[in-house]
Amino acid sequence: MLRRTLALIAGCQGVCSYDDLARELGVSQPLVERLVADLLRSGCLGMATGECVAEGCTSCPLRTSCSLPEGVRLWQLTEKGRRWLAGTGGD
Repeated sequence: MLRRTLALIAGCQGVCSYDDLARELGVSQPLVERLVADLLRSGCLGMATGECVAEGCTSCPLRTSCSLPEGVRLWQLTEKGRRWLAGTGGD
C-alpha cells in the first residue's frame, strides 16, 4: 500500500489531498495520513514547507496557477522514492 500511495502522489505531481488519496486507495483518511507519514519518515517523500522560492517554481507544472486549496498538501518524491517506485533500490 505504501508503494501505491507513493505512485498516486507521483501521478498527481505531488499535489494531492488526503481525501483524494483515501478515495483512490479505498481507505480512511487517517490511514492515508499514516501512510504519508511513513513515506516521509522513510525518506521516500519530502514535504514542501514554507514559502516557495522563485527558482524552485520555474520548472513546476503549477507555476502559473499555484494556489494550494485547504486540505491539499504539496509533496515531492525524493531520489530514494523515485528509485523505490522504479524498482531499482531505495530500501
